[in-house]
Amino acid sequence: MYHRIVINYGYSHHFSLDCFVCYNYKNDFSTVIKMCTTFEQLPVELWISIFSYLEAHELLQAFSNLNHHINQILTSNYLVFHVRLGKTNHNPLDYSTQSYWSDSILNRIVSLQPIDSHKTSHIPEFLRWHCTKLIQLKFLKVKLRGREIPAICYVLPQLPSLEYLSIDCVPNQMLLDAVLSTSSIRICHVNFLRVLTSINSKSKIMSNIERFSITLRDDEQNSLMNLLLSHMPKLQRLEIHSPEIYFDNRQSPFAKPTFLLPQLQRIKINWSLMYCDPNFFENLHKIMPNLHYFHLNINYNYLTEDFFENLICHWWSIIEQISHVNLSINCQRTQMTIDNNTQTNVDRFQSILLAMNEKYQRSLKVNWFEKIFIGYEIITISICKS
Repeated sequence: MYHRIVINYGYSHHFSLDCFVCYNYKNDFSTVIKMCTTFEQLPVELWISIFSYLEAHELLQAFSNLNHHINQILTSNYLVFHVRLGKTNHNPLDYSTQSYWSDSILNRIVSLQPIDSHKTSHIPEFLRWHCTKLIQLKFLKVKLRGREIPAICYVLPQLPSLEYLSIDCVPNQMLLDAVLSTSSIRICHVNFLRVLTSINSKSKIMSNIERFSITLRDDEQNSLMNLLLSHMPKLQRLEIHSPEIYFDNRQSPFAKPTFLLPQLQRIKINWSLMYCDPNFFENLHKIMPNLHYFHLNINYNYLTEDFFENLICHWWSIIEQISHVNLSINCQRTQMTIDNNTQTNVDRFQSILLAMNEKYQRSLKVNWFEKIFIGYEIITISICKS
């Protein structure tokens, strides 16, 4: 059994702790031992657990110099810090002219990210002046302006514990090479705007990244994708998002085996397409021989008969070899393009797809939905295989 203790701070702050009542049974007698009845008697491990949920600025402002016992906990090497920075936390010039935090605090920072992920922050300046002290930093999320990229490229090799990196920026060759050459990174997420400079995909750098997620706005001739994927031989999970533009199938990165991902098991793709190419996934299994999970979400802006032809006659045999599939296709067609022959063909393809439910029994599920609007129609097809 247990009792609940509520500890109040001033007039507005309080938290509660579950205080256990333990029973000792010996010679048919029981002894009741009540634990943690005062503030100072709470286990250090419990305080460290509580403090781990607080952002570093808030934690140090609220608890520093509260009393000797709390100060000892704050200086414990078992306590690590999570930091969020914005544009108003500190004057960036102060990072170079005075000590922002002591080395004992900087050495225990494990995560650093902006207060608002959609806005720039003082993180580049903070990293520039303190990167050599951030020996335990594992998680870094930052939005960069062009002039801040050289500083990040200088910082990354000096973060020995960095495992997770998230970057939002307009990429260039310098940044891409710096990310790939940082050997400690295992998980990487990038949100890239349109590349303004040429990208050279030829490099001898091999990355240790195992999980990679990329959001693209543009990638002419797949130079960006080819550079990244051809240098990630240890990749196990891949996510590609490009919903804001229409991807040209004729430049599909899976049409030609320009790279190999032998350890990749999961891939998730979210694309908008203009054309339907029968060879879109032609070399998928050559590039990813151990692929087991395939999630594909396609927005196809102009429905033509060859789309269903390619889906059933070309794509299906490739997708059929994958153990787990989640396929969602949204097709749009205008009312002006619908005639009797077109509708007859669409109905025929619908019958073929829905017949897959009986063919594969419970291992595969196909759904077909239609919504009619003024002037156009949306067809949504979902295919799940497990």
